[in-house]
Amino acid sequence: MKIEMLNLRWLLRSAGVGLVAGLVAVSMAGTLTVKSPSDGQFLGLKNNIKFQITGGVKVVLVKATVTGPSGTIVVSDNFTPDGKGEVDDQLDLNFNENTAEGDYSIKVEAIEPNNTYAPTTVNVKVDTVKPKVLSFVPSDNSYVKGLVKIRAKLKETNLKTWEVKVDNNPIPNNTGSNLDVSTDWDPTTLLDDGKHTISLEAKDQADNTQNRSVTVTLDRAAPVTTIAYPRSDTNVQRGTTVSVVVDVRDASSGSVDQTGVDVIARKLDGTYICRVSRVSVKASGSDAIRWTGRIRYIAGQLPSQFKLEATSVDKAGNVATKQVVLVTVR
Repeated sequence: MKIEMLNLRWLLRSAGVGLVAGLVAVSMAGTLTVKSPSDGQFLGLKNNIKFQITGGVKVVLVKATVTGPSGTIVVSDNFTPDGKGEVDDQLDLNFNENTAEGDYSIKVEAIEPNNTYAPTTVNVKVDTVKPKVLSFVPSDNSYVKGLVKIRAKLKETNLKTWEVKVDNNPIPNNTGSNLDVSTDWDPTTLLDDGKHTISLEAKDQADNTQNRSVTVTLDRAAPVTTIAYPRSDTNVQRGTTVSVVVDVRDASSGSVDQTGVDVIARKLDGTYICRVSRVSVKASGSDAIRWTGRIRYIAGQLPSQFKLEATSVDKAGNVATKQVVLVTVR
């Protein structure tokens, strides 16, 4: 009788263990954790939904349902848990420039036979448009000297930051987060003049990035002006048109401001007679231009002796030393 009672107890205990095991099997649950994006985060054109699964057994289908102004997008893929029942992976979530900007919700679900996962929903903001550079100073292929002012205007609703570099190197006070870019480049420590690249990178909250770069030439040397004709030993024939030739030498023939060559005729006491009319301007080798002008004959206009004064300026604003010749009219 005692043996029968013991067997009955053993059977009940065994049945209880099986019942508990069955309950555990029925209530088995894994864990789905969305690591990114987080609530309120900005998403751009290319994104990742990073997640972690624990307690996985078989292949898990991970699905993200994205709902917003552009409608609903679904991305999904299958993932196999490792020996510890874990998955640490991501889904690619990409938009295009036609995707409507605004508020979106992302519902992430994990689906596995005989296993359950609580879904997770995050709310994000979608911004697929790069910042725009409305204006930029200095202009491309320009000439600069002294303290170079770098200015730009940006158009962007969700601007994160901008950064300015020269020759890919940071300069002081070269970052900001407002739409007006303002910083200065001081090249005084540079020994040589020459070409440099000024670059601007603007980035919004979704990491959409816009780049703008310009090439400038640092030119701190003044041009050299020479009055090639007439010379001080030249006698100009009275009653004829006086030809004037001025050579301007600088860093290159393209660095001289052709409109900045000015030639004036004056009496010996400095009284203004006339401005020499420009006829032509041509490159003269790789580093100079030849400016040609004339003074038309007007009876009584030119005294027997007068001065020609020539000045010039280059595109960086460097002013040449004034050149003067004494001209004799016979």
